[in-house]
Amino acid sequence: MAVETIDLDSVPENHPLTHYELHLVPCKIGTTGPTEELKNGFQEDTAESNKEQSKTVTYLRGRKIVGKAVTPQKGDYKIVALTSFGTSDTTTSSYKQTAEISHIYNYEREGNEQRRDDEMDKFQEYLELTDLINQ
Repeated sequence: MAVETIDLDSVPENHPLTHYELHLVPCKIGTTGPTEELKNGFQEDTAESNKEQSKTVTYLRGRKIVGKAVTPQKGDYKIVALTSFGTSDTTTSSYKQTAEISHIYNYEREGNEQRRDDEMDKFQEYLELTDLINQ
């Protein structure tokens, strides 16, 4: 039987966690090759974005993509990045928290926002269902 240990309290005070934003984007792109667009991370178009509507706009390879913030229900969730450490044999694995995801954005191509909203509704339904199962 494999044993996995996740220690979320192992962050030293003198080394605060790095916070990242997670951007979920549509992946079907007709162009391949390197790009300079993401060198400094996702750059929000502040003129077109609307914080009141949780709408984030950016461009990827010249295509406009419209994002919306993903908010887990009730603030009960913490999304973290883990690093493996202290694995003593093939049946025991240990992990510690190395970073935290501060925001999640789900994007879809302009004009396809209904698909994004449907995906987010299904995700919210999944979270609610897992809460009911695990009560």
